[in-house]
Amino acid sequence: MARWLIALSWPALKAQWGRQLLALLAIALGVALAFGVQLLNSSALAEFGAAQRSLAGTPDLLLRGSDGRPLDEALLERLMQEPQVQQAAPVIEGQVQVLMEERFNLRLLGLDALQTAQFNPALLPQAFDKGQALQSLLAPDALFLNEAALRRLPSPRPLSVRLRLVGEDGRARDVELRLAGSVAAPGAPLAVLDIAAAQALFDRLGRLDRIELRLQPGVQAQDLTLPEGSIAAAPRDEEDQMARLTRAYRVNLGVLSLMALFTGGFLVFAVISLSVAQRLPQLALLGVLGMSARERMRLVLTEAALLGLLGSGLGLALGAGLAALGLRLLGGDLGSGLLGGPLGGNGPALRLDPWQMLLFGGLGLAVSLLSALLPALAVRRMAVAQVLKGLGTELQPRLPRGLAPALLLAGVLLALLPPFGGVPLAAYLAMLCLLMGGIAAMPGLVRLLTRLLPGRRSAGLMLLRERARDQAGAATQMLAGVLVALALSVAMLVMVHSFRASLQDWLRQMLPADLYLRSSLQSKGNTAPLAPDFIEAVRASGLAQDLAPQRSRRAWTVDQTELSLLARAIRDENRLPLVGPLAEPPAPGLMPIYINEAMRDQQALRPGARLALSLSPGSAAPPTLQFFVRGVWRDYSRQSGALLMSLADYQRWSGDTRITELSLWLAPGTDLVQAQARLRALAADPADLELAATGELLALSLRLFDRSFAVTYWLQAVALGLGLFGIAASLSAQLLARKREFGLLRHLGFTQAQLLRLLVLETGLFTAAGALAGLALGLGVSAVLVWVVNPQSFHWSMELSLPSARLAALLLAVVAASLLTAWASFAKAGRVDAVQAVREDW
Repeated sequence: MARWLIALSWPALKAQWGRQLLALLAIALGVALAFGVQLLNSSALAEFGAAQRSLAGTPDLLLRGSDGRPLDEALLERLMQEPQVQQAAPVIEGQVQVLMEERFNLRLLGLDALQTAQFNPALLPQAFDKGQALQSLLAPDALFLNEAALRRLPSPRPLSVRLRLVGEDGRARDVELRLAGSVAAPGAPLAVLDIAAAQALFDRLGRLDRIELRLQPGVQAQDLTLPEGSIAAAPRDEEDQMARLTRAYRVNLGVLSLMALFTGGFLVFAVISLSVAQRLPQLALLGVLGMSARERMRLVLTEAALLGLLGSGLGLALGAGLAALGLRLLGGDLGSGLLGGPLGGNGPALRLDPWQMLLFGGLGLAVSLLSALLPALAVRRMAVAQVLKGLGTELQPRLPRGLAPALLLAGVLLALLPPFGGVPLAAYLAMLCLLMGGIAAMPGLVRLLTRLLPGRRSAGLMLLRERARDQAGAATQMLAGVLVALALSVAMLVMVHSFRASLQDWLRQMLPADLYLRSSLQSKGNTAPLAPDFIEAVRASGLAQDLAPQRSRRAWTVDQTELSLLARAIRDENRLPLVGPLAEPPAPGLMPIYINEAMRDQQALRPGARLALSLSPGSAAPPTLQFFVRGVWRDYSRQSGALLMSLADYQRWSGDTRITELSLWLAPGTDLVQAQARLRALAADPADLELAATGELLALSLRLFDRSFAVTYWLQAVALGLGLFGIAASLSAQLLARKREFGLLRHLGFTQAQLLRLLVLETGLFTAAGALAGLALGLGVSAVLVWVVNPQSFHWSMELSLPSARLAALLLAVVAASLLTAWASFAKAGRVDAVQAVREDW
């Protein structure tokens, strides 16, 4: 076998190096995109997880107040006396804003430095002045910043940092602290302060936000007697939470990136088929001389394996480079914002995983071998004697007649199945079945289109009809790659257009006012409340013809699921972006709420259901209350649970009258720019306000949307380009295989121009069939994406919307490119010597 490989494979690869290089690049691009996207997202997620683990430390339990209030500082001493407790570390946490040339928000932790060294060395302050290290640790004005925060400061580094924080009443005040050193904690901007100084800073003297506990060896959480008014829980694994949050985006992007590899497989199939077509007489002669059928098959598969190995190796290297570039420029989420984008301007570090490299390298090799399997089987079963006589060159087997309907039906049935583990695996299999069913249906579609051709009034049309009837299987080989790429491109175009159109409609419903404002400050991880005197000043200014306040905060279900709560005046519930009908009005005493689709799916709720909610985690006493689910609303801003309720109901329930956002309808004739300037003048500090007009919010949202989906257009372009290259390779293979046929036609009187017209018309017929099939398949796959994948992955429903002009342009471009390819291929390889071709046929 080795001598056959040496004698045949290497010369064949050298003789067809251009086409083999094209196949190699197809595998390389497919592996690079798939591996790059996976590496990019896994690196960013690993960076996020490392940062969260660094901040979380190693406590066994976190002790908090059961009603959401701070803990009494006296509990710390009591816990230290408990025999089950080995260590206890107090923590104060808050949000501040750094008032420098560039303002930015900062998470501030008040810690006991001696305890922090035991729980979390990454948060141990390191003084700039080593000689004053101990004094700095306990100084009430000493501030320690991590690397991300230090990079945001102006150069040269200032000696002090001015901070702005918001009190419980929504009023802001400024403090100035000395920049004494740094902490090693990675991730977002963070500051550490001595706990006593933090208590004074946030007006929490004698109180603690939480206490971190490390238990004695062998002690379980249930063995600890908790102080009254407190709850204990294991540290929440933020890395797992972020992995769950971003899983749908990462899986969908990964599946999309495999589109290029899937399409590249058809190009490899075309190139291997071309290679086999060129060497059929040679292989048949060697078969007569003693080369067995198994050795012929092994020869073809070995060449495919070589292509797969070289292409996968190149693809892994290219994918690593693309991932490194993407991490620096876009972050680990390719601009979606789910993982926060680049950290500190440099992005997460690239993390190469040998197992991932082995997986995607093996995937490229497997695709190459599977693509060569049909040509290899055809070479194995060919009748060598007939091939030497010029017969038996049609080696591809006919597909079973019922295969196409069976695959299409399987695709429809799979699309009806629920997700598995939150991932729409059945929907992905449904799309694969639809694509394979479309490929299997191509011969029948080509034969159907030939019936629409005029009658036998010319020899060329007669030949075209007969060839399309007898050789329709060649259409499958020629158009398989472009059919898949076109179908997926149509599907992505329709899905993205539908999503964008639905997003625009949703934004218009959710943003009915002229102007929106909120504080740029933060409090306890949320937007800080607006000062009451500022709200009254806005009311009295006469700028707003109407004004709608909103309160945004968090709430919890009885099973401790965290939710986003939006409380605002609901003047007409029918103007909300509702999904489905409303439930009947609730019974007296029940407050109605409107839940988003994520909450409906995660909590298995429907309109008319009842739900208990609390404003504090772990609270089993008031303000826990029963609510009535009045309806479900569409929410494109979250993948997690959220609820909307009347502001008046919220204030009666909670007693909280603070406001976090204002929506303003300006008086007629009011200049928008002047109104924004006057509103800023009403604030204590104009920089504390974030103002945006409806048009600005719409434009910003759509820019973020387009940025998130920009990568999909590049992936579509690569896959479509590979599909068109596949047409070129298949046409070349057919021209080589049909040289004797063309020579005979020349001998019978056909001119070169007539042969060219025949080939172009034949290609046009096949491509038209492929375009129609690609359009139909694309619309079917887009229906699965819009109505199945998006609701199951992101809990977002949307209306199907067709970009007719872009679809028509795409189809025309594919047909035109195919016809141009046919003309160029014939001009290069279609000129034959009639006498020589007929002599060979004898």
